[in-house]
Amino acid sequence: MIFPHVRAYLGRLCAAWSLGVAGSIAGQLYPFATALAINGVLEKNYAAVGWLVACHAAALVLEVSAKMYDTRVFTRLYAAMAGAFVLRAHEAGVDPSIIAARTSLSREYVTFLERDVPALLYALIGLSVSLSALFWLEPAVGAACLVLVLPLALINQWLARRSLVLNRGLNDRLEREVAILRGGRPAAVRRHFRALSGWRVRLSDTEARAFGAMEITVIVLFVVALMRLAEAGAARAGDVYAIFAYVWRYVMALDQVPQLVQQVAKLRDLNQRMAHKAE
Repeated sequence: MIFPHVRAYLGRLCAAWSLGVAGSIAGQLYPFATALAINGVLEKNYAAVGWLVACHAAALVLEVSAKMYDTRVFTRLYAAMAGAFVLRAHEAGVDPSIIAARTSLSREYVTFLERDVPALLYALIGLSVSLSALFWLEPAVGAACLVLVLPLALINQWLARRSLVLNRGLNDRLEREVAILRGGRPAAVRRHFRALSGWRVRLSDTEARAFGAMEITVIVLFVVALMRLAEAGAARAGDVYAIFAYVWRYVMALDQVPQLVQQVAKLRDLNQRMAHKAE
């Protein structure tokens, strides 16, 4: 249901994402600019601080512009999409309680475009820039980061399968919410919200387990980085800072993956529901 609206708003969506991506790139260069500034100051070359100031200023201007533009684009996209869905659903004879529930759920599409597509782009940029910087500064640490991808891929594959099942159960319950609340029976209302709580707890626990497993592998990465720097001997202070800053940014980019996997699973189930004209 979202594709015709995405096509209509494609130019504005690309402009919003481009501003965010440009700000993300400027932010990813911040550790490198900081390393230049640190090394420059230690070597009495104070002009090197200018790179840090320029990088920070560029990131600030781009990120503020992106936030202001995003709100205008995505609120209008949701208004157009939700209005069109309600009209089609009424024409198809869908029960009003189902329409209300699915209109609320359809907000997830816009959330995906507004929050998760940029998060995916930023993660890809973070991974690319971090790996490039690490291979340039310390190839052994960059190689360790690449090796880390395999266990993380297996963890997130498990998370995707589990999340699809749990989101299906949660959305089944949410679709019945309007009818249950309209009925007003105390026992049914209490049972409904206990069930919602249960599904959300299971989703949260699943994501937490995946995150915990990922963090165990991250500890190994930091140990490898420390050992490698100890073996390397004399490294400039700015280079040491940049290596650990990019390792940390690499890890932060990977930490976004479980949330993205959860959201994709939610949208897969939601898309199946929206494709049906009636229950």
